[in-house]
Amino acid sequence: MGLWRDIVSWGNGPAPAPERVAAQADLAQTPRWARPLSFQLDIPPEMAAGGAPPAGLLSTRVPRRLAMSVPAVKRARDLICGTLGALPLQTHDASRAVVADTYILLQQPEPDVARSVTMTRTIEDLLFEGVSWWRVTKFGWHGYPVQVRRLEPRSVTVREDYRVYVSSATGMPQGSAWEPIPDAELIRIDSPNDPLLVAGARAIRIALLLDAAASRSASDPLPLGYFSPADGMTDPTKDEVQDILDEWAQANRERAWGYVGAALKANVLQWSPEQLQLSSARDYAVLEIARLTGLDPEDLGVSTTSRTYANAEQRRLDLIDFTLRAFAAAVEDRMSMADVLPRGYTARYEYAHFLKSDTLTRMQAYKAGREVGVYTDERIAVLENIPTATVPKPPAPALSPAPPAPGPTVQEPPVSATATFPTVRFTDDNPGTLTLGFAADPAAAEFTVDSAKRTVSGVAVPWGTVARSGGRAWKFAKDSLHWGGDSSRIKLNRDHDRYQSFGYAATLASTDAGLAAAFRIGRGTDGDAMLALAEDRVYDGFSIEVDFEPGDGWEPDPADDTVCLVYSATLRAVALTAMPAFDGARVASVAATRETKEPTMTAPTAEPQTPAPPAAGAAPDFATFTAGLSEAIGTAVAEAFAKLPAPQGRQVIPAGQAATVVSEPLVYQMDGHGPSMIKDAWKSRTEGDVDARGRLEKFSLQLADSQRRAAGGAASAAFAANTGNTAAIIPPGYRPDLYVTQLLQGRPLWGSVSRGSLTDATPFTIPAYTSSTGMASTHTEGTNPASGALTIGTKTVTPNAVSGLFTITREIADSSNPAIDAIATQAMSEAYSQNTEAKLYAELNGANGAGGAITAGQVPSGAWVYTTTGGSVAAGTYGGEKLLAGERQVLAQYPFHRFAAPSIAHLSQEATTAYASAVDGNGRPLLPSIGAQNSAGVGNAVTQGWYVDGLPNLPTWSMSGNAAGDADVLIFNRTDVWAWESPLLTFRFEERGGPANIDLALFGYVAVRLLRPAGLHAIRHTVAA
Repeated sequence: MGLWRDIVSWGNGPAPAPERVAAQADLAQTPRWARPLSFQLDIPPEMAAGGAPPAGLLSTRVPRRLAMSVPAVKRARDLICGTLGALPLQTHDASRAVVADTYILLQQPEPDVARSVTMTRTIEDLLFEGVSWWRVTKFGWHGYPVQVRRLEPRSVTVREDYRVYVSSATGMPQGSAWEPIPDAELIRIDSPNDPLLVAGARAIRIALLLDAAASRSASDPLPLGYFSPADGMTDPTKDEVQDILDEWAQANRERAWGYVGAALKANVLQWSPEQLQLSSARDYAVLEIARLTGLDPEDLGVSTTSRTYANAEQRRLDLIDFTLRAFAAAVEDRMSMADVLPRGYTARYEYAHFLKSDTLTRMQAYKAGREVGVYTDERIAVLENIPTATVPKPPAPALSPAPPAPGPTVQEPPVSATATFPTVRFTDDNPGTLTLGFAADPAAAEFTVDSAKRTVSGVAVPWGTVARSGGRAWKFAKDSLHWGGDSSRIKLNRDHDRYQSFGYAATLASTDAGLAAAFRIGRGTDGDAMLALAEDRVYDGFSIEVDFEPGDGWEPDPADDTVCLVYSATLRAVALTAMPAFDGARVASVAATRETKEPTMTAPTAEPQTPAPPAAGAAPDFATFTAGLSEAIGTAVAEAFAKLPAPQGRQVIPAGQAATVVSEPLVYQMDGHGPSMIKDAWKSRTEGDVDARGRLEKFSLQLADSQRRAAGGAASAAFAANTGNTAAIIPPGYRPDLYVTQLLQGRPLWGSVSRGSLTDATPFTIPAYTSSTGMASTHTEGTNPASGALTIGTKTVTPNAVSGLFTITREIADSSNPAIDAIATQAMSEAYSQNTEAKLYAELNGANGAGGAITAGQVPSGAWVYTTTGGSVAAGTYGGEKLLAGERQVLAQYPFHRFAAPSIAHLSQEATTAYASAVDGNGRPLLPSIGAQNSAGVGNAVTQGWYVDGLPNLPTWSMSGNAAGDADVLIFNRTDVWAWESPLLTFRFEERGGPANIDLALFGYVAVRLLRPAGLHAIRHTVAA
């Protein structure tokens, strides 16, 4: 135990330099409890350098780039990911039929990337990282995703609150700015297997080391050794030895072998590749990778059997069953969940082409399948990827006229619907109303007449049916029509003539087929006439009239962008017409209450007779009413049961709740709960607490991994904590968990410029274009052009250090209260943010930016600076209209100075106040929050959103300068301004001045530079007294 204590003790280690010997001697005379405490958290050298690790770290996670440099890993990735990525992934409905025109996500997940590439990279993420992320970029009319963007796994992080953050919209890691993404826009695909880069790290690193050994042997095939005098020979002099070695080396360079004569003897010290068994070792490394990936070693180039015959189809079946099945099932099950496809829909891989055998065997299988009814011609054509054979249909038999029905109750056979050319027109009295008609489905529109009723019913709008009207193709989505509430407000008229309304909607219900409607026909001459025409199938079609109110609309159909897909519309009226537009909207039944006398029947050539006037109202028939009510209830119940298997709405699945996180939660949460890092540091040093030391060492490894993976983003988020005065929370009875934090100001300037990373304080130089002459000119035949001149300047960037110090007392360390960690680290982090933000503002507003005297519109640095004057302090005005006009002038001239558009503008407090109070001569705000008309932009003082000619203007607290030469508006392109900061922050804890106090320190490097001053435009605004 004493040896172990001496090895791991922080204070008793050997001095690395002679100048520290005296300090160590003084330290030995100091009591143990009074010795300085020093603790440093840093990234391991092998992680920072990105090279191969020492032998003791073979099991650490291997980067994907190094893993792909191993041929066996590359081959395994191509076999697993490439095979699954090329297989078709199809959507099936509840009847197992393939759905190809509604839920189209799996047909083309990313709009600008081939489907096979997207799926291959997704499986690669599952293989290497254990998780794949898709971000939904577009939803279809049905509310389900139709386009996504695959995200790089290292651009996504799941934090302690189970929220998911992405470092860029494109999915590629960019800096350390993290954006929270709602769960509704994320699809997380988990792998059932451990990540190969973690579980197989040791095998992959061993393969890399063996490859490096083989490379060394190949680059220098001669073994290491030495020369000695042969038996019986005397030693040569030093000069002779030097000459012999020089000649030997020269001969090796020219002929690979040299001659030394019989006086010398060659002695070999290095083992040969055969002695090292490099070939066998490399085969064993490939075999280990084959075991990890579940592949046959022969697929990776290592023979382990003596088989001379193999069934190709059986080998492919084994590959699917024992290797690909786990990844395929993970993708299929995830794509079948309720946030990707409706309930009852599934996603399945199609293996038919992958398992395709020889032609004779396939034809025999098709023949047997047709005999048992498994295969059809259409299915065989799909499997063979050939056109479906079409058989001409026999001509339809001529229809003979049916005799007229002799009684008041008529039951007619189904009538085939005739396809009609759809039309769209706008009614004369309301040009904004869209009028569409639909023709019926012959199988669903059975024509029946019941004399006991006076109703007309059928499908008014079939869902998902396409027809052309007014030069456009239209389709109505399911449940896309609404009508307020009272269906009786929807009237039934003749041929869209609202002055000839003769009925009202008794029921309107959305079914799977379409909008089912039943209309009550009014009594009177017009109603009787239309009822008779409907019975005689003259007027047997419905035509709807819809309006597009606010919130309604249509969009291009994802399956066919030439079709206008209506997702919401207001139903105004329905017409009974003889020319419906769409197949699916005809009268399904007519129920008429006849008069006591027989209806007058006329010959086809006779003039139409005027219908008899209606008889006096008879007493209500309660038996008929009860029968109709029972029938209506039965119909409603049947429709409800029919809709049970119908697709339901999209379900949002939390993307971060059950996400697999490679690294476990940090030991020290910095949130006021759990163990205290300061207390553990003190206990492990003074009392030798083994548990405390173990927690500190584990925390150091966790921090190193977090810094490496997130480049400062995730690690800094892990340190986000409360701030404040520690003296207010230590006494017993206080509630540090309810501590009121300081206001976090953020870094608006820092977040709007280009960003890079630093590792140390070494200055670096960036080349910059200065001028050029004669680079190109009009060519003269036979004459060589004159040489041009290009002048390149340099811009030197010098990083500066930012540090902070916080002192705590021994009582805080011994109080076992981890809230002090959160308060202290948050206070220093906020101070660090404010300091770096101030450095960037000084760069933009100082001599390198918009500072200095203005000459011909420019300051000495080359930036463009303008001035505006307006308003009066005494009158309480700030001249916002002048400043707004000035900014618009700057924006107009910006393309002529920078030859590109600006990306953002920043406002000082004075400029923000001026914009908020800017009004015209009538007192109307020049930057209104709503209803902007004839204005240069919009603004909202509550949400701090200001837009001038579309350019965002961000109120910036760090623009604190109020002198005459300070800018109130800074406009620039983010590529012209750069900011760098070290991704590694070092925290040191030292005890000074005896046992009373302990210091907590922060340190980092920061650099800022305006690389292109011409891209910076500023406005200095002056308000009169």
